[in-house]
Amino acid sequence: MSEQVMPFVGGQSDFLSLVNAEVEKVEPVIKASITSPEEQPPSLVLPESLPIPSGKPKGEQHLKASNFTEPILPVDWLSQSVQDYIRTVAESYGCPQDFVVAICLTTAGIAAGKKVQLVTNPYTNYPCDFICMVGKPSRNKTGPLKEVTNPLREHDKANFAKYSKAKAVYDQSKREDRNYSGEQPIFHQRVAGDSSPESRNALLAQGDMLIIVADELKSFIDSFGRYSKGGNGSGAEVSQLLSTWSNVSFTINRKSEETRLVDDPAMSIIGGIQPGPLGKTFGTDALMDSGFTQRFLFVYPDKAEFIKRQDRRRMTQEMRDSWSDIIGRQFGMEPLTLQLSHEAERLYADYADANDMKADAEEDDYIGGVRQKMNIHVLRQAIMAHLLSEHWSEPVITGEGMEYAIRIADYFTQIHVERIYPLLRGSAATQRPMTNGDLLRAVCRQFKIKSQNALAEVLGVSQQYVNKTLKEE
Repeated sequence: MSEQVMPFVGGQSDFLSLVNAEVEKVEPVIKASITSPEEQPPSLVLPESLPIPSGKPKGEQHLKASNFTEPILPVDWLSQSVQDYIRTVAESYGCPQDFVVAICLTTAGIAAGKKVQLVTNPYTNYPCDFICMVGKPSRNKTGPLKEVTNPLREHDKANFAKYSKAKAVYDQSKREDRNYSGEQPIFHQRVAGDSSPESRNALLAQGDMLIIVADELKSFIDSFGRYSKGGNGSGAEVSQLLSTWSNVSFTINRKSEETRLVDDPAMSIIGGIQPGPLGKTFGTDALMDSGFTQRFLFVYPDKAEFIKRQDRRRMTQEMRDSWSDIIGRQFGMEPLTLQLSHEAERLYADYADANDMKADAEEDDYIGGVRQKMNIHVLRQAIMAHLLSEHWSEPVITGEGMEYAIRIADYFTQIHVERIYPLLRGSAATQRPMTNGDLLRAVCRQFKIKSQNALAEVLGVSQQYVNKTLKEE
């Protein structure tokens, strides 16, 4: 076909309309061949491409914004001091409260680190997750991100000062005695920004939890493979991040350096992105097919109330000190292995079973994957919420705590399915050309073809090709 094919951006019904237009050209020929197969079939050339979304289109329910009700990240289970801090930050910076809630939960989890864990047979869960805040520049994502995570950076500064002093002593001892066998000091760092995979993995190999704080996640994701001198650097970096999210150990083998084992890694990622580039950033085939995008929790308070500057609350040093004290107690916690109460265990089992059934019934594999990942997310969020509740020092997550975590997970599920997914599916990166096989299967779905042999003759292909193509659906 010489005519230009326009990009497809609609839902399933729009796609079928497009296919029907092609079928109208094909149908008379097919019918003629079926009724008179002995006649010489005319030559029929199928179009080489028609843009359609990748994967099997789900029904329109994932694309109907009219059915979307604005969810809100709850705060009621958190301690009163944490609630006050969240509201103060949101009103001071004029940003949606949901941003602040997500940042606070993530920050508390990083401060506690791997010494706080929730064991649910057979898995060990840590308070870390991948978070993406979506909003226009006016939503002010950077300000609260810097504000809330500041105690983590202050902790790194204090650790670096101690490290510098110890390193000076170590270096002096080495100069004075070549046989000095003292242990070389290590800088234990919790916050990393724009860093290479090698540097991140080196920090993770120390055994500490790490957080990547990226003002713009687009830049972070676009940099995948940037530090690779050749080969599939981007794919290797994504693979390492997937392993890190799953707390699966991996080995780094480089010719230029010693082999390194990253054992039981645990890391959070948090940053922002604008709605415009979200689809092309997170919606590539490589990131969606690998499950990388599915592992992110998206915060997208699109209808948050705008607060005029003259009406904004002033951020006080007293409030900052209160938050620093809360995060400081997480750093100072003794190792704590959390358990679920009987009620919390029942609530989680019901939630996870329902998720599994929904995922199994889901026609869209991507959405099914999102739902299944929530079974892990909800446990991680339960730990983080526990750390910011009045029960932070207790070894048991209560039923109320689990119920709160489930409400958080419901928020992230709704946001991902109803708001993020249409942006991903609408991106040019997630569209692929329609092959001859795609059109053949579409024709056979729309019409009852009694003779594959006759259809093969009309199309000018073998019956084996038709049979094989239809079996691939």
